[in-house]
Amino acid sequence: MVAGKEADNVAYRTILKLRHIMLVKTYNDIVNFLSFATNLRKLRSRINQSIDLPEIISEFPNSHPRGFIKEFKKRRTTIVETYLRITKCLESANYNERVHALSLLAEHIMYSRSLKMPLNAARVQLALMKEVVKNRDNKRVQLELMRDFTVSSYGHPRAIRNFLKKLDIIEVPETGEELKDLKMGWDFHVHDSTSYGRKSPIQLIIDAFIKGISELTIAYNNLDREEAVKEVLEAGRILGIKVNIALEFSALTNGMRFHYMYILPNFSSKKGRFKKFLKQKTDDFKEFLHELEENEKKREKNIEQLIEDFNNEHLPLINEGYSPDSIYFLEPLTINTDENTLGNKIYSRRQLGEFLYPKLKKVLEKRALQITALKIQTVNSPEKFSIREIETIQKRFITIRTQYRNLEPENIRMEYFAGNESLVAETAVSSLEDIYNLAKKAGGNIKFIQPLEHGLQAAIDKILENHEMLSFTEIYNIYGTIDTKESDFVLFADFIKLLNGGNQVEIIRFFNSNNLTFNQEKLDAALTNLKQNTLIPAIGSDAAGRSTLAPGMGFILESRLPKHQRKYFEKRHYTLPTEISELIYKLARIPKTPLKKKEKPKIICLGKLDAGKQNMLGDEKIEKPISPVRAWEYLNPAIKNSIFILIGFIPAYLTVGYEYALLWLAITGSRNMFVDVISGNGFRPKEWHSQDINWTNFAHSLFWTGFSVPILGFVKARFDIVWTGPHEGFQFETVKFFFLNISNGLYLATHNYIRGFDKVTTRSNFFRSIIAWPFAALFSPLGNALFLPSIVQTKFWSDFIAAIIEGSAKYKNIIRVKYQIMNKLMPDLISEDEETEKLAMLDMIYFINESTRAKTALRKQLSQKPGLFTRFKNFIFRRKKQFVPNEALYELRKKIEQPGRVDQLINYIIEHYYREQSLYLIKMVSENYFKIQKWLEGINK
Repeated sequence: MVAGKEADNVAYRTILKLRHIMLVKTYNDIVNFLSFATNLRKLRSRINQSIDLPEIISEFPNSHPRGFIKEFKKRRTTIVETYLRITKCLESANYNERVHALSLLAEHIMYSRSLKMPLNAARVQLALMKEVVKNRDNKRVQLELMRDFTVSSYGHPRAIRNFLKKLDIIEVPETGEELKDLKMGWDFHVHDSTSYGRKSPIQLIIDAFIKGISELTIAYNNLDREEAVKEVLEAGRILGIKVNIALEFSALTNGMRFHYMYILPNFSSKKGRFKKFLKQKTDDFKEFLHELEENEKKREKNIEQLIEDFNNEHLPLINEGYSPDSIYFLEPLTINTDENTLGNKIYSRRQLGEFLYPKLKKVLEKRALQITALKIQTVNSPEKFSIREIETIQKRFITIRTQYRNLEPENIRMEYFAGNESLVAETAVSSLEDIYNLAKKAGGNIKFIQPLEHGLQAAIDKILENHEMLSFTEIYNIYGTIDTKESDFVLFADFIKLLNGGNQVEIIRFFNSNNLTFNQEKLDAALTNLKQNTLIPAIGSDAAGRSTLAPGMGFILESRLPKHQRKYFEKRHYTLPTEISELIYKLARIPKTPLKKKEKPKIICLGKLDAGKQNMLGDEKIEKPISPVRAWEYLNPAIKNSIFILIGFIPAYLTVGYEYALLWLAITGSRNMFVDVISGNGFRPKEWHSQDINWTNFAHSLFWTGFSVPILGFVKARFDIVWTGPHEGFQFETVKFFFLNISNGLYLATHNYIRGFDKVTTRSNFFRSIIAWPFAALFSPLGNALFLPSIVQTKFWSDFIAAIIEGSAKYKNIIRVKYQIMNKLMPDLISEDEETEKLAMLDMIYFINESTRAKTALRKQLSQKPGLFTRFKNFIFRRKKQFVPNEALYELRKKIEQPGRVDQLINYIIEHYYREQSLYLIKMVSENYFKIQKWLEGINK
């Protein structure tokens, strides 16, 4: 009886759980249906097609991001496709293609409507589209990211800062400088996929750009892969990051293998200088490079041995119970030794986990599906199985599903490929002294890295023994903290501090208190040497691209973060021990600025511990309800805007009635629309387009203006009670409108602050009401004659003034954006390279055809025409018009007036574009070329 009740309870709880799941699913389906615009869903499909089939990405001639290319491809699509071209085309032969793709990517991310935060907006947008690629299989997340991209394109400072927080990346100063000049993050020990890393050279630089890193040192095992080094230097130049190159090697001392870095002379991210360096130093480096090649061969033997060990020892256990001819059988591992496949060759044992992961995941997925099928059968047809079989299936179900869910590359490496460090001694370097002599002769420095791999005592002995040959020593290695206690790094940092300080008594006290031994003679020699030199401390992440055991690439001083980010960033990221931070700030060559009084140096990791994503089969039934905040944030814009307008209408209606509420909203709405279309395309209605109107801002303005009605109504009612004189006449109207306009100005400033507008805009909107005050008072007889309430008159004149102020500001911003475009386009228009000049010509025709403001901006580029005030003075004083010849104007006229030039453009279009694209461009050129030619002839005449 009890058992029956228990079974009923279990069944009841199961039913409730299923109902809950169905309810959540229904809720999420409704939310998803009401979210996002239709065009965003179509764009997602187009982007996913490129992700799934990167080979279909068509090669597209260069065009300015806002040029004619936007008629064929959305900017988001172009960013994703160029990023995919970088990540998918990994053969070394495609080096130029990857660099070209990065140049195109940089051009597109650097262009946005953000005039106040362009660099941060670029980093945010690149991070968003990178996440779009990573979340290929999550429809909701992809659409959210793409919508965030749209919002970030407008460059609103508050929005950009919100996205920086959401993406967990730092804000960098907007000074117009490149990252390398901003003295932000750094990392002096990282790897790309040609040494120990997972990411290609360009991917590594892209990640550094997103993180806000100013300087990197990338370690290689040798210089055989010259293309990879040139690629990373060129990538650093394109994205504005200083890149240093180092050679990582090891040398045996007393049976222990220690690691070092030979830091090559600085190339300032110039691949030409690197090539020249190699050519000049060939003889000097010949022996060293030969030794590194021998290292590489031994490293390859180690990898082969580890693969063989895996196939012989671990693979049989993994395949136990599965036949070799089944789909559930993991085939023996083989590695690619082709040097021409940059993305597929295994260069280090640290890459073996990533190498095995996709193969093992695929097999485990099939096994998980098989055992799931058996589990379902035991539930629905238990009579077909014995009790023992059911128990066995249940255990295997839990084991296999858990194994599949928690599969992760780093754990695979630790479990199967940790290996024995002495498989083959990966060193053929004759001696550290030889490398030191080379450094003295050829330039460069030696750094002691991973110092505590054999313990604190061994590291101290090595420093005392080789102090003359070492310029730098790591005192903290992030990857090294996996196997070494943090307290040992702190003790080692204390030792380096005392050694540089030169106080022998304190050093000996340090040794004794920590039970460390030392050689007195070597200590004396080290102290003598370091009186003249400093052993510079350093830190490095030793990052290889992904680790769930240690934070990733990058460090930054807390003082370089903006104040509003400090607490939040410190809370979410690992902070180095105080002793490490203070010593690094004092002695290390890191990007830094002076600290304020009482401010202590604090170094924070830019990377975080990556918990890794669990692998889901799809039947887990763990659907979580979309939070109301997310549901509202990503609601379809048309629905969301309608709700804002409706909410704004309600208080207006309750205060002044239906007719005046509509009039009130019409005044604000008309002002917004006219400001947008006129500032964008002038006073020619035929050139006004709905896409010129910022409908989100339109809806928000109507929302906020609705609440101003009861506020002004309250002020008007209070004023009528307080005013003791006659309620008519000029004095009454003047004072009344003064209080109404002051109240309106305060309300505008308040909601501008809440909406995150900048201080200039907030102040302008306050003073616009003050400026509107005399107009409202002066024209009040007319308003009263039309039976318009005072608050409606106040609103009209406030918005009238606002239209002038906002229109002027938007006009200036649009001209600034167009001017920047034309400024970038001008060198290409008069370029000697024919293809560059033709593409720029097509862009110019497109810009001028699209917007009259582009024509205004181009005129400013080409003409020395004086301003309005100067022309007025010339007219008053009867001065003759002075014209300073503009070389760019003459050059452009000469180019566009060449005989047969239009035919050459048509031929270029037909040769390089598909039919639909050709039709659009041919029509554009044919309709506008001679008009532009005539317009250019008329400039300054």
